Amino acid sequence: MKNKINNILAFCSVILLSTSCGDWKMLEEHPYSLSEGSYITNYDEAKSMVDGMYFQLRRDVGFGRIIPIITESFSDYCYGRGTYESTFQSGITTSCYSRTQDCWAILYRVVRYSNVLLPKLAEVEMTETQYNELSAEIRFLRGFAYSYLVKCFDDVPFFDENDEIGTDKPKTASEEIWESIISDMEYAAENLPSAVSVAGHPDKTAAYFCLAEACMYLEDYDGAAAAAQAAIDQNVHSLVDVSVADDFEKIFGADVVTTPEEVFYMKYNRTPGIRNSMDWMFLCDPNPISKSQGAVGIYTDYENNNVIKEWLQDEGDLRHEYTLYEQHDNGELNTKTNTGMICIKFRDRQATGNGAGTDVPVIRYADVLLLYAEARTRSLGAPDDKAMEALNMVHRRGYGYPSASESPVDFKLADYSSLDTFIELLLKESAYEQMFEVGKRYFTLKRLGLLAEYVYRAGRVDSPSEVSPAAYYWPIPANEFTYNSMLDPNKDQNPGY
Repeated sequence: MKNKINNILAFCSVILLSTSCGDWKMLEEHPYSLSEGSYITNYDEAKSMVDGMYFQLRRDVGFGRIIPIITESFSDYCYGRGTYESTFQSGITTSCYSRTQDCWAILYRVVRYSNVLLPKLAEVEMTETQYNELSAEIRFLRGFAYSYLVKCFDDVPFFDENDEIGTDKPKTASEEIWESIISDMEYAAENLPSAVSVAGHPDKTAAYFCLAEACMYLEDYDGAAAAAQAAIDQNVHSLVDVSVADDFEKIFGADVVTTPEEVFYMKYNRTPGIRNSMDWMFLCDPNPISKSQGAVGIYTDYENNNVIKEWLQDEGDLRHEYTLYEQHDNGELNTKTNTGMICIKFRDRQATGNGAGTDVPVIRYADVLLLYAEARTRSLGAPDDKAMEALNMVHRRGYGYPSASESPVDFKLADYSSLDTFIELLLKESAYEQMFEVGKRYFTLKRLGLLAEYVYRAGRVDSPSEVSPAAYYWPIPANEFTYNSMLDPNKDQNPGY
C-alpha cells in the first residue's frame, strides 16, 4: 500500500515538472512569481495537480529532512552537529542558509499552485462534492504552507488567488497571515471529508487542529478550545495503545501504512527516488538500526542536557527506551560529547542508502490531545477534569497503560490546579511525547515566549540572555531581496542575520 501511495505521488510530480514554468532542479521559486502554471481541463487533472503539491512538501529540502532537522536543532533537548550546529547565540550556520532558502521555495511553491488552482476549479466540470472537497484540500495546503512560513520566518510576503501575476509585495505581519490561515482552515474543516481514502491527505480533524493552532498564535483561546474540541469530536482518530517499548513500532514503524493516531503525515517508503533522510540524520555507528553510519545531523546528551537527564531517571516511561540510544565509540559524535545519545524513534532497519520508509508525523492524535489540554485550560483560566484527562491519556500510553482508562500513573488535578502549574506539567509531558518531531517543541516554546528560559533550564546556555533574536527565525533568503523589489535587505532581514 505504501508503494502505491508513493507511486501515485511520484507520477503527479512528473505532471508538475512537465507543466510548470519554474526551474524545478534549481528550486528557484519566488513569491512574486505567480504564473498561470498549468491548464486544467478535467477533475482528474485538477486532482493530480493537488496531489503533486505533496511531492513538494515531502522533498528532501522540505519535510524529508531540512525542516525537521533544523527546527529540532533549536529544541531545548537537542544539539545540531556539523553544518547543522545551530546555536542560540548566533542562529543557523551559514552552511544552512541555502537549505532554509530551499524550504522557503517549496513552501511558497505550494502557496503559488494553490493560488493558481483555486480560481481554475470553477472552470472544470466536476460534482459539487468534488469541488468542495478539492477546494478545501487546496486551502488546507495553502494554510499549512503559510503556517510553516510564519513559524520559521515570521513576517513574510502574503499572496492569495486575488493577486495579479508578477506582483511584488512587502512583508505582511504574521498576525494577519494567521488570520488568513484561520479563514482557510475554517473552510477546510467545513468541506473536507471526515475520513480520507488516501493516507497522507487531510481530513476534518487535521483542519480543526490547524485552526486551533492558528487561534493559539493569536491568543484566541476560546476559539482554539472550540476548534480542538471539534477535532476530538470527529471521533475518527485515537491513540494506539502499547504495553512494551517496542510496541511504539505500531505508531512510528517504517512498514506501518496508517494508524488511527495518524492525522496528517508526510508519507514515505523505500521507493528509489522518493528520498527521506530522517532516520539517516540521526544515526552513526554503532547503532541498533542500520550498519550504515548515517549523518548524525542532530543528537542529544544524557549527562549534559537536563531534559534528557531527568527523563531517563523515570524508568517506567517506555518512550525514552524507544526513542533514544546511548552512543559510544564514534569519533565524529564524540568530538562533541562522550555522553551522547542518538534518536532511533524513526527506525527503518531495511533502509537502503539514505532513503527510509518512515513517515514524518506532522500531526498525531497525541498532538490534538495536548493542544486541546492547553487551549481549554487557557480558555477557562485553570485546568479542569477534561483538560487533565486529555493530558493523562497521552501520559498513560507512554507508560504502557490503556489510554482511555484510569491508571496508577495518572496526574491528579488537585496537584496541578493552577494555570501555571498545569502548563509546566504539560510542557514536560509534551517534550517527552513529541521529541524529535518536526520542531513541535521549538515552535511551542517560541509561541509561549519561553524558549530562552527553557533552553537555560536544559543547560544549553549559561544565561537566558544568551539566546539571541537569531535563534527565533531563519534568515529571509538573499535571492528574495533580488527578485522582490518591495523588500529591503537592510530593513526586512530577520534580526541576527
